[in-house]
Amino acid sequence: MKKVLKVIGIVLGIIILIPVAFLAYLRIVMYDPESTEELEFSSSTRTISAGTDLSVLSFNIGYAGYNKDEDFFMDGGKGVLPESKDAVLENLAGISSIITQEDCDIVFAQEVDIDSHRSYNINEAAYLKSSIGEDYSFACNYNVVFIPYPIPPIGKVNSGLATYTDLNVTEAVRYALPDTAPWYMSMGYLKRCLLVERIPVEGTDHELVIVNQHLEAYTDEVNRDMQMEVLCGLIEEEYEKGNYVLVGGDFNQAFAENNNPPLRSETGWLPGSISAEELPEGFSLAVSDNAPSCRSLEEPFTDNDTSQVYIIDGFIVSDNIEVESVEIHDHGFEYSDHNPVRLQIRLKP
Repeated sequence: MKKVLKVIGIVLGIIILIPVAFLAYLRIVMYDPESTEELEFSSSTRTISAGTDLSVLSFNIGYAGYNKDEDFFMDGGKGVLPESKDAVLENLAGISSIITQEDCDIVFAQEVDIDSHRSYNINEAAYLKSSIGEDYSFACNYNVVFIPYPIPPIGKVNSGLATYTDLNVTEAVRYALPDTAPWYMSMGYLKRCLLVERIPVEGTDHELVIVNQHLEAYTDEVNRDMQMEVLCGLIEEEYEKGNYVLVGGDFNQAFAENNNPPLRSETGWLPGSISAEELPEGFSLAVSDNAPSCRSLEEPFTDNDTSQVYIIDGFIVSDNIEVESVEIHDHGFEYSDHNPVRLQIRLKP
């Protein structure tokens, strides 16, 4: 009997030890970025000046893992991984085609994988560069050696923000946003950030400061406010220097100013809300409601009238930038769970 109890004790000890050891390993190798980090960037001879017109695209590519037939477990669906590497490549080719056709001066891309199990270890940032022919800066916001849940597991993730442009960038910096995940999840969760780049404006002492962002989705209003506070503090500081400031990306919040499409279900993910009143003086939202910019992944997409859809992608601009147009380009979520948003601006003299 003692031997049986001993064996049971050993087995139970091993069962307990393995997950504890794994969690300890994750803590040791956890991605722990500094509050600010300089990033690699490519300089160009193409300059801008006051009066310059610029086109900007924001596109959350969803790591090329979500075509219109996919769902995802964190939104209430069942899917975890794309069905195959070929499916990811097909989505990536479609995404690249859209970006190439838009032919914008600046492209803010979110959820760009560079070495992740979920996207079959394809370097999507490099793929997009080769397709659209523009250099990029990359800011990591998700770097975990192995995510063990659900079944099949997500596995290794290395992903982030990528900004593509052929303008004369002189600096690229990663700014950390507050970590919103509880301690027991932080080892396997995103480390949200801002990707900030500077472009001199010829004939002035000022710069165009462009900010690529992807704020938290699965959190409460308090944590969203913490991240917005950091973003607003940064852009206010740059504006007070006399700089032109442009923020683009996936806010994971609906825009109060918009006539947002109605939600068709309460079971999927529900976004928070952002309004112009939250922004520093001198800033406004540049958003459109002509089409949804995102869909819920609780089920495969059917159409905008029956699926749960949102508008959560857009821009913030300083008042020394004239907004000429902003429009969501509806591609029916063919290759991503987001549609791209195109902004046309002019730097005021």
